[in-house]
Amino acid sequence: MAEMGLMDFVKEAKSRINEVDVDTAEQLINDEGYRVLDIREHEEYEAGTIGQSLHVPRGLLEAAADRNFPDANPALRDSRDEKWLVLCASGGRAAMATNRLQMMGFESVINVEGGITAWKGAGKPMTQPNLENNPYIKK
Repeated sequence: MAEMGLMDFVKEAKSRINEVDVDTAEQLINDEGYRVLDIREHEEYEAGTIGQSLHVPRGLLEAAADRNFPDANPALRDSRDEKWLVLCASGGRAAMATNRLQMMGFESVINVEGGITAWKGAGKPMTQPNLENNPYIKK
């Protein structure tokens, strides 16, 4: 088997998931009630995000979403039936996370193509996240 690199994993994930551009993402949030799952690292998240996003860093995603993990995040773990847009900086990590969430039973998860970089570049609204009680922000 040939050795695989990061972009191979991203490409493989993208072949299994749905993606939308930022205009469609904004419409899904406003018109269809999609929630945003921001999987960037805490330093990235602190710099600004989309609306009332849920923050779970990519490295903690599986634990946070696992129904049987004692320290799972109930806001994610118990929301498999909700509609989610997954967001990272440029779309690669979120593609892999979207694929993983599908594998974990999340039925309506979509990657935001281009991530927060594309969102900001399109002049879409940003917000400063509420960092209080966020277990992923180091204080």
